[in-house]
Amino acid sequence: MPAPQTNARTLLTRIFESWHQENVPQSSGDTAFEIFASELSLRPYGLGLENIQDGIVGSGQDGGIDSIFTFWDDNLLDEDSDLFSEHRRPSDFSQERLLELWVIQAKRSASFEEAALDKLENTLRRILDLNQDLDGLRGLYNESLLSRVDLFRRAWEKLLVRRPKISVNIVYATPGDVQGVAPQVLVKKGMLRQALLDLFPPGAAVQCDLLGDRELLARYNEKPSYALPMKFQENATSGNSHVALVRLADYFDLITDEHGKLRRYLFDWNVRDYQGPVTVNQEIRRTLENPDSPEFWWLNNGVTIICSDATTGGKTYTLTDIQIVNGLQTSHTIYEVLRGGREAPIGDRMLLVRIISTTDRKTRDQVIRATNRQTPVNDASLRATDEIQRNIEDYFFVNGWYYDRRKNFYKNEGKDPAKIIGIPLLGQALTAMGLCRPDKARGKPSSLLKNDDDYLQVFNPKVDLSVFLWAAQTQRKVDVFLHSELANATQGERNNLKFHLSMLVVVELAGGTIYDPQQLKGVVGADAQLDPQFLEKRLDVLKELTRSYLQSGNTTLEKAAKSQQFTNFILGRLGT
Repeated sequence: MPAPQTNARTLLTRIFESWHQENVPQSSGDTAFEIFASELSLRPYGLGLENIQDGIVGSGQDGGIDSIFTFWDDNLLDEDSDLFSEHRRPSDFSQERLLELWVIQAKRSASFEEAALDKLENTLRRILDLNQDLDGLRGLYNESLLSRVDLFRRAWEKLLVRRPKISVNIVYATPGDVQGVAPQVLVKKGMLRQALLDLFPPGAAVQCDLLGDRELLARYNEKPSYALPMKFQENATSGNSHVALVRLADYFDLITDEHGKLRRYLFDWNVRDYQGPVTVNQEIRRTLENPDSPEFWWLNNGVTIICSDATTGGKTYTLTDIQIVNGLQTSHTIYEVLRGGREAPIGDRMLLVRIISTTDRKTRDQVIRATNRQTPVNDASLRATDEIQRNIEDYFFVNGWYYDRRKNFYKNEGKDPAKIIGIPLLGQALTAMGLCRPDKARGKPSSLLKNDDDYLQVFNPKVDLSVFLWAAQTQRKVDVFLHSELANATQGERNNLKFHLSMLVVVELAGGTIYDPQQLKGVVGADAQLDPQFLEKRLDVLKELTRSYLQSGNTTLEKAAKSQQFTNFILGRLGT
């Protein structure tokens, strides 16, 4: 008997249908709902659409799992993360930080089924058993699933000596009614949780959540607030700039939400990641916790806030469009100390807060660079403030596209998500199309911005700005096509071959191999129409070459996609 329709389900259905058309119109309804539910489940992390799509594994032989994500210390892990570098030792990473695994199952049917939880339990028992070799499971599960699980297992094994805090989060989402779920489903949910607890050491946190129509609707309606009040004790003002002494308890209220969770989105423009209990943060913590230490703001550089407007009323600032661009380490340490209790004397200590009110992007970038030069910062962290990045953003904007060099800026502005491109994706697209290195784009998504030589090859100021826009638009067309029925692509092909397909498009249009992004100017000028039929022919060629390559050696699609040997094989067969 079908579940009765509710207002919550009707609203959620209409929201999803609109979201589907705006974000992934070429994807099937089931795949789109998997992406939609995953984005809502992980909304506090502020992931982009590409990040969510990379985590989708549901495509046959998925063991009842639709998406998997691993976070280490609040950062999403991928194959190129520093954690997996052979040059990084476990001692290079902080102790007792949070290692999170998120597993999401999403179904469009308006009910919660026992069978889905049974399937999840059976799968998770196998893939999270460290005694079970993942290679031995390739006949049971698809490559995308095993690859994403491998990220978590490798992270766990490498960090064992650092005593990570394990958190496993299972989400089962449908447009059904959680309040009316059958008792048997609740029993199976409890059994799943217990099975997972048995797989992990004591102290691991395991959460199994059912998200129905009301819960998904509530998460969709949660919007990050960038206009917030901040109480202060003393202040000084000069023009649009302010300096204030703020009680730590009041600053804690600014950076946390009503549930006491850190508002991560306030730090989207910060050039650093939180470094955990490194020396400087340990010193900050000792200062906070020692009742005999001098005033906290005497010893700490404080934080810098950029906003579009700052007004005062009484002893409170009202700040609009807030971004905390310097002071991430201090902010996180304050959060860690005070979330256990805001009582005096710690909460009454003072923090020095600089507030700069400006809407000028160049000025904002100058502030970010200047305030982050007080202590050493890797130049890769400051890429977004480069002049070439601002020029690309301006060029995209006047052409109706949005270059998200400041994370989530245009997403939060409500711009068309189909026309928003981030720095990492543009770097990958230029590497694949402008250097004919799709293997590098697929295998090293993070390090493209860290290595100066790689960065300058791709983001060369001599490259015409039209090339950057064309590359972004072409990669987006390729991604959309791969999710269409015409492509008939598996999830593994979508994840691993999208940059190889982009390369084949360019090789066909240019009539040969491209070795420098500047060569793409001729392709841009040709104004070729990349219709679905053209892309289908290129994909058919790529699929055949892939089958031939995989038959010739003992490898997998994912390993091949990250190999330059595979790229050379393709180009050689094409005769370029």
